[in-house]
Amino acid sequence: MSYTVLARRYRSRTFDQVVGQEHIAKTLRAAIETNRVAHAYLFCGTRGVGKTSMARIFAAALTAPDVIDGVKPHEVLASTAPTDVQQRLADAILAGTDDMDVIEIDGASNNRVEEARDLIAKASILGSGRSRFKIYIIDEVHMLTTAAFNALLKTMEEPPEHVKFILCTTEPQKVLATIKSRCQRFDFRNIPTARIGEHLQHVLDEEKIQADPAVIQHVARLGAGSMRDALSLLDRLIAAGEGKLTPELLEQMLGLPDRTLIMQLIDAAVTCDPGTAITKADELLTRGIAIDQVFEVLIEHLRDLLIVISCGGDSLLLEVGDEERAKIVEQAGHFDTAAVTHMIVLCENAQRSAKLSSTARALFDATMARLAMTQHTADIPRLVEALASGAVGDQKKKLDGDAPSLRTTQTQPTAKPQAAEEAPVPIDDLARVWDRVAQFASRNPSLTGMLSMLELRAIADDRAHIVLLDSPAEAHVRARIGRVEELLAKATGRSLTIELTVDSGGDVAQPEAGLSHEERLAVEKLPLVRQAMDLFGATVIAIHELAEDAPAEPEQGDD
Repeated sequence: MSYTVLARRYRSRTFDQVVGQEHIAKTLRAAIETNRVAHAYLFCGTRGVGKTSMARIFAAALTAPDVIDGVKPHEVLASTAPTDVQQRLADAILAGTDDMDVIEIDGASNNRVEEARDLIAKASILGSGRSRFKIYIIDEVHMLTTAAFNALLKTMEEPPEHVKFILCTTEPQKVLATIKSRCQRFDFRNIPTARIGEHLQHVLDEEKIQADPAVIQHVARLGAGSMRDALSLLDRLIAAGEGKLTPELLEQMLGLPDRTLIMQLIDAAVTCDPGTAITKADELLTRGIAIDQVFEVLIEHLRDLLIVISCGGDSLLLEVGDEERAKIVEQAGHFDTAAVTHMIVLCENAQRSAKLSSTARALFDATMARLAMTQHTADIPRLVEALASGAVGDQKKKLDGDAPSLRTTQTQPTAKPQAAEEAPVPIDDLARVWDRVAQFASRNPSLTGMLSMLELRAIADDRAHIVLLDSPAEAHVRARIGRVEELLAKATGRSLTIELTVDSGGDVAQPEAGLSHEERLAVEKLPLVRQAMDLFGATVIAIHELAEDAPAEPEQGDD
C-alpha cells in the first residue's frame, strides 16, 4: 500500500478537529442546527489553514449529519438515508472523491465559460436521492475567467432550493465583487504557532516518534501559520529515518543556519567585537547558507530580542523553547528598544541591497561589523544635555580614552571594560554609590541613558530602593534591571536586590510623537545637535523635549 503523507492522513474530519478556526466552525454548525444555511459561501485565507477541509466537513454535515460528530441538525435538515449509507457518503466527501451529491471542482482547470454553463445545466438535476442537497465545492475559484464568473451570477443568486455553493480562494481580491456580494464570506486566520506545535506533537505521538521540543517549536514557526506547510516539513524530517528528531537534523535537512552561531554573532554585538561577528558570519556562509537566508534568521532573532525588551521575557509573542528563551532574555538585557530596532532596519536594508550588489560579500561583512558597533550608538537627548551643561569636553575625553578605534579593533582583541581599582563605596553615601555605578556604565551609552531615568533613594537590609522617573519605560527598565544590580554590587562590594518603584509624577520629558520630516530636519540643524552629531558620528533616532529645569543652552562666549 502506498504511503499517505501526514497532511492528508491527519486531515480534519469534524468541526472540532479543524485547528485555529473555531469561530467559523461554531457559526457553520449553528447554521445547520437552526436551519439558517445560506445558498452560497466564500471561504478566504492563505494556503493550509483549513478552507477545503472545512468545506468538505460542512458538505458532509449537510448530506450525512447523523455520522458527523458534534452536529445536531434542525429537523428540516435531518437525513432520511440509513446510517450506513450516510457513512459511505461522508467518507467519499471527506476524501474528496467525486459523488453525485457533492461535486468538488478545481477552478484552475475548469475555468472556462463552457465549464460554468455545464455546471449550471447540471445544477437543476437532483442528485442520487440519498441527500436533500446537491453541493458544489469550487476550489481556487479566483482562477475562473470573467466570462465564467458572469455565467454563474444568476445561478448563484437564485439557485434551485437543493443547490449549495462553497467557494474557496487564497486571493479573494481577484473574485468579482458581484460574486462576493452573493456569498456569505468567512475569512480563515493564520493558525497560531502554539496551536500548530500542539497538533504536530499529537501527530508525532500517533506516529510513535520522539522529537526535541525545540524542533517542534521551530517547525511550527517555519509553517508560518499554515498547518499543511508545517506537516510537510515534519514529513521531510521523519523521512530521514532518524530515531529522534533533533535540532541538528532540522538544520541539516532544511539547510538552516546554526542557531548557536546566530547567538554567538549577537554576543559579539554585546561585547562590541566586529572581528568575532565577521568570523561567526563567515562560518555560516562556509556551511553553504545563503547571505539572504542568514539575514532572514538574524532578523527573526533580533525580533525576539525586541519582544523581550518591549513586552518582557514571559510574553506569548516569544515563540521559542525554554532553553532558547533564557538565552534570548539574557542577551536582551544588553540592548534597548532603539538599538535593536536600528539593527533590524540595518539588516533589512542590507539584505535588499545585497540582492542587487556585485559585491554582496563585502556589504555583508560591513553589516556584521556595524551590528557589532551598535552599542556605540549615541543617545542624542543625553548628549545635547551634556553639551548644554558644558560637560562635552569630559565626555569626549572619556570616549577618546575608552572606546577602541576601528584600526585597533582590526588588529587586536577588543578591550574589555576595566573596573575601577578603588575600594567599595560605603552604602550610606548614596551619591557616591550612584556616581560609581554611572562610572562603570559609561562604556555603554544605552545603559547610561537608562540610569538617567533612575534615582537611588535608599539602601537597607541588602535592598536598594530605586525610583523610575519615566513610567512609559518601565517594561524596558525591568528587563535590564539585572545589569544595574551587577553594577551596584561592583560599586558597593555587596550583593543588593533592587526594589523598583515608578514615580508617575517624575519630571522626565516625554518624547514627542508624530513629528514631520521637516520638523526633524529643523531639529538636526540646531547648533548643539549638529555639534553632537559631528563629534560622535551619531544619527538622530528619537526627538525629545528637555524638561523645563534642564540646563539652558550656553550663552555665546561660554566654554
